[in-house]
Amino acid sequence: MALTILFFVIVAAIIFVGIKFDVNFGLLGIIAALCIAAIVCNMSATDALTEYFPLSLFFNLLITTLFYGFANATGAMAGVAQRIAYAFRGHAALLPFVGYFLTIVVSAMGPGATSTPIIVSALVFSLAIQAGYHPILASLAVWSGTMVGAAMPWMSDWQTRTGTYQSLLGDEYLPQIEHSLWLLLFWFFVVYTIVFVAAYFFFGGYKVKGKTVDVEKPEPFTKEQKLSIIVVVGVVVLLIVPQFVELIAPNPVTSWMKTYLSIQVLAAIGAGILAVARVAKFNDVIKNQVPWGLILTVCGMMFLMKFADSMNVVTTFATPLSTANLPLWLLPAALLAVNGVLTYFCDGRAVSPMLQPLYPVFVALGCPVEAVFLSQMFGGTGPSLSPFSTGGAMSLLGCPDDKRDETVRVQMVLPWIILAFTFLLSVIGCFRWFTV
Repeated sequence: MALTILFFVIVAAIIFVGIKFDVNFGLLGIIAALCIAAIVCNMSATDALTEYFPLSLFFNLLITTLFYGFANATGAMAGVAQRIAYAFRGHAALLPFVGYFLTIVVSAMGPGATSTPIIVSALVFSLAIQAGYHPILASLAVWSGTMVGAAMPWMSDWQTRTGTYQSLLGDEYLPQIEHSLWLLLFWFFVVYTIVFVAAYFFFGGYKVKGKTVDVEKPEPFTKEQKLSIIVVVGVVVLLIVPQFVELIAPNPVTSWMKTYLSIQVLAAIGAGILAVARVAKFNDVIKNQVPWGLILTVCGMMFLMKFADSMNVVTTFATPLSTANLPLWLLPAALLAVNGVLTYFCDGRAVSPMLQPLYPVFVALGCPVEAVFLSQMFGGTGPSLSPFSTGGAMSLLGCPDDKRDETVRVQMVLPWIILAFTFLLSVIGCFRWFTV
């Protein structure tokens, strides 16, 4: 317990110092992680960096933002956004919803939670800048739209969740598990659309109506912008089409493409093409378009969160939950709360496996499979909007530097509201509706 308290004191201190003295959270996270490694885990800095630093995440963020950085530097992304804004110039208040539903469509076409923010974030934020609405609506559109699209039945997440719960609960629960996945899609769309609409009104998305007169007819694309768009579209097509074809007509060609033409490979090739074509100066792109501060924040805090298990954070929360004499109707909500608190600071995909041994216990006690599943999923997704969690950090990829601070500050608060809302839904029994 003492180590867990110390861990959260460290996190609170990082947030306080970072805001008070305008110091990057990631730098403070790295310092704290190295201190924990030496004092608590008896690890050298080299061993800690080798075992716990999220190198793959660092590479993913670097190569993808570098790729889209070329398109941003040429003004291609802003040009596309300006054309969408111009098309909706009489209905500019609808642009936040354009970003939201565009993200759902792109996510549902194959990229899912991992790649969708990389594909759409720059465009959705460009829409926000063009129309002048609060950037949190762009980040929220990317974050929530990605999850709704990734929950579609043809997505890999569907199969992964089916297999996970089937292995935990047994084949006899397969009908309830499959039913839970359909309910998850329904509740994801309902809950996160409600959250988005509420944020739309709270942050005044409807107030951009009067600003539509400022949207001028876009200038024709330059040669560099056209090439940037062609390469970006090519990358998106090569990423999405093979996955979609594999769902309909599996074959060796698209199977190979799906396996080996990842977003990392395609983004690296795309960045190389744009660099060789000199659509923009490489040094300017690497200096001004790659969000180094965000990359440092994400990787530094993820590095720190890797030590959460070493400081008994998950055990401290999970043990009382498994032994508490709570009424059956409250158990799923308690699972949601614990999962949510941990997800705020970590990747929900890392937290959930640590709590999975509790699922069969709850079901054996009499909790409906659907209630347990939905509560766990909302606990692992709602607070992931936090800038300290992977989902929230990825949704910020396209955020301009001058808008990042105000967006991050909102994303530090909004996840707690979402967590409270979904906790209430679980408590009052909404996730028990339509059980089989």
